Amino acid sequence: MRMTIGLVPNDPMHYRITSVAKTNPSFSLILNVRDQVTSIVNRDDFSTIRYQKHLVEHGKSKDDTTTVDEARRIATRQRPNHTPQTNPVPKPVFDPLSLVYHLRALDLRAGTVQRFTVISDAKVYSLEADVPRTETIGTPAGTFHTIVVEPKMLSGGLFRGEGTLTIWYTDDARHMPVRIRSELKVGSITANLRAIRAGAASTEPVTGR
Repeated sequence: MRMTIGLVPNDPMHYRITSVAKTNPSFSLILNVRDQVTSIVNRDDFSTIRYQKHLVEHGKSKDDTTTVDEARRIATRQRPNHTPQTNPVPKPVFDPLSLVYHLRALDLRAGTVQRFTVISDAKVYSLEADVPRTETIGTPAGTFHTIVVEPKMLSGGLFRGEGTLTIWYTDDARHMPVRIRSELKVGSITANLRAIRAGAASTEPVTGR
C-alpha cells in the first residue's frame, strides 16, 4: 500500500490524498486485489470535498464517488447504473481517508476523546476517536514512540459490531501514521510504515517484497 498527499495541481486551497493497495505478484495468483481511494479535501481542515473509490476484489470492480456541496451542505453519492443518493451533511464532514490526516493536526494526548462526523457509502456517522495510551513500536521504517488512536462509530457503521480500527501516530508534532490495524471477525489486517519519501512520482505501491 502507498499513501500520498499533495496540493491539487493549480489549486492551492485543496489537497489530494491517495491510498492504493494491491496484492503482491505471488499472492495475486490466489486473490487479486487492487483498491484505489482518492480524497480531495480543504487545505485548512482536511474536510471532504470529493471522495472516490475504485475497488477491484475477487474479480469484481466497484466504483463509488461522493461529492460534497459545502454551500448547500449536501453530499451526493454516484455509482454506475444507480440512482444518485443525497444526504445532508454538516461542515466539516470527513471521509475515512481524510480523517486519518485530519487527526494528525489535532492535539492528541492520552486520555482524550475527539468527535467527528464521517460520510461513507451514502451514510453519515458520528465518530469518537479515543486516545487511550502511548506505546513504543517497531516497524520496517524504525522504532517510534507513538500515541494510539482508536476511532469508533457511535451509531452503526464499519467499526460497530464488525471490528475495530487502531492507528499509531508518532508522539511528536508530525503525528505520522506508522501503523494501522483493522481487527475483523475473521482476522486482522495490519499496515506498518516501510518508508517516507518527499515528491512521490507515482501512487503505485512497491510489491513483490
